[in-house]
Amino acid sequence: MKKYLIFFILVTGCYSDIPDNLISEKKMESIIFDIMILNASSGYDLKIDNNLLSDELIFKKYDIDSLQLYESELYYSRNPKIHFDIYSNVKKRITRSIDSLKNIK
Repeated sequence: MKKYLIFFILVTGCYSDIPDNLISEKKMESIIFDIMILNASSGYDLKIDNNLLSDELIFKKYDIDSLQLYESELYYSRNPKIHFDIYSNVKKRITRSIDSLKNIK
């Protein structure tokens, strides 16, 4: 049991470093929201910009790159409270968006 506890402490301790280019929680929330919207709309023929793929649109809009997004998501996923808060806020935004669309007549 002691071996596992020591291993757990060593492993989790290695991953607590904050990346130099960490995306803020609020910006991460917006990025994830946009990614979810783009993924949900992938079955539709939306003419946003024929020269860019959906992930490139995200990178361009938020002035980030794939490594920065990956490292930030990895950091937040290793901090469950923050990760949960980000995704809870995304869920609330999606619910508000759906509700606002229901009111359009």
